[in-house]
Formats: sequence, structure tokens, C-alpha cells
Amino acid sequence: MSYICHQCGKSHEGIPLSFAADFPDQYANMSSEDRDIRSTIASDQCIIDSELFYVRGLLEIPVLDSDEVFLWGLWANVKEEVFDELDESWEEHGRETRHGPFKARLANKLAVYPDTLNLKMTVQIQPVGQRPLFFIDEEAHPLAVAQRMGMSANETHELVSRLLHPNL
Repeated sequence: MSYICHQCGKSHEGIPLSFAADFPDQYANMSSEDRDIRSTIASDQCIIDSELFYVRGLLEIPVLDSDEVFLWGLWANVKEEVFDELDESWEEHGRETRHGPFKARLANKLAVYPDTLNLKMTVQIQPVGQRPLFFIDEEAHPLAVAQRMGMSANETHELVSRLLHPNL
């Protein structure tokens, strides 16, 4: 499926429906030296200064009138006891029925939405092998509205265009 990009005006083949932050912003903004000294990071977990604890998860936004879902791969700042519980249940079958949900804060700033860093959210554990799902708790925030109400195909194309061409 092709679409006309809202930013560059060109036709693009296919529409990517998944964008991810590689790191929590706190980690991304550290120097390489500070990262080596002050942090531990893996594909789904990060600890900074033995005080800040992060887990990676997914925030889903339904694409209306389709079976598609737009995915944000993001990081959540959680309390140490939540981090420990998640870590201890990482390979536990049925964990999604015995753990959580947990309160957290969004650990990434998304330039296409206002003020996303530190948004209140809920982390919902998924079965082993799946990343947790994130749900924005601040109902009036545009990201929460999109998550709850979904996005039209046109809104999805516009969002993807802005993400693919952030400097236009």
C-alpha cells in the first residue's frame, strides 16, 4: 500500500507502523563515559546510578477501520520494587495473571506529542516472550486519546510522515 507523504509530498511504498526509542531518555542523554560508569543496560531493562530503573514495553494505538496497530517501543521509569518483581518473573509462565499492573512514568520524549516525558502510565505484563504493554493514565493527553480512540488511516499517515521526516 502506498501513500503520499504529508511532509515531503512524495509517494512512499508501504507504511511503517512501528517506531522505537532505543534507550530511556536519561540514558540517551548521558555521555559514553557516564554510561559505562553509571549504568547497566540490556535490551529490555536499564539501571542508572542504582537509583533509576527502566523497563521497555509497547504502547499500541489502533488504526481505525483496519486490523492494524501502530506501535511505539518505549521505556518506562518504575520503582525499584516493581523492577525487581518484573525481573524475577521474566521467565515465569502465567506471569501476566499474577503480577501487576504497575504504575510508572514514560521515560521518552516524543517530539510529535506535547510533553510526554514523565507522563503517568500503567505497565501491564504480557506472557513470557512479549514485552509489557503501556497505557497512558493522563486521559486528556493527546497520546492517551490516540491510544483510547485510535487513529484514522489519514492520521496514521500524517504521524508516520512526521516521524520519517522530522526536519521538514
